[in-house]
Order: sequence, then structure tokens, then C-alpha cells
Amino acid sequence: MMGYEITSIEDNRIFIKHDYRDELDGFIMLLKSIEGDVNGRIIQMDGDDIQYMIQNDPYDLVFRWDVNFGTAVIVPEGSSIEGVVRMLESHFDKLNN
Repeated sequence: MMGYEITSIEDNRIFIKHDYRDELDGFIMLLKSIEGDVNGRIIQMDGDDIQYMIQNDPYDLVFRWDVNFGTAVIVPEGSSIEGVVRMLESHFDKLNN
């Protein structure tokens, strides 16, 4: 089983893939894992895209899902990329087990 993994980092976006049958389910599972870790609340953003933020997220990340690219995490502060990657990988470890 592959689980979750980062496929690329482009500018301020981190692209993630997973092997769940339903791609949107895998996206939601990741959001809920992070939400629980920061004791936050998932907030849907306005607009046509499937995008969410998590209240209390120290990085103010935007989590986006679409049919073409799957899951992307948008990091508003470029200098935070390394910390966000570490945080995501710790959630991948939890979810992959």
C-alpha cells in the first residue's frame, strides 16, 4: 500500500496523491486528521473550487481538490514550505498505518 505521498512542490503548492479508491475521501481524511491535530474546524471557502481552510492552522493553509490535479496544499508563506512538508508527512505516517 502506498498511502499518501507528496508528488511535487511547485511555487507555493504541494501536490499530494494517495491510493484511496475515492480521491475525495482521501482528501477529506487528510483534512480531518489535520483538523483534529490543531483542535480546529474545517471551513469551506467561497467560490467554484473545492477549497478549505482549517481554523487554528498555524500555517493558514488552503487545501484544494479538483478532478485534474487531485489534492493540492497552498502555502501562503513560502518560507513555511519545509515545516508544512514535515507536518504533512507526520499525518501521512498516521494515516498510512
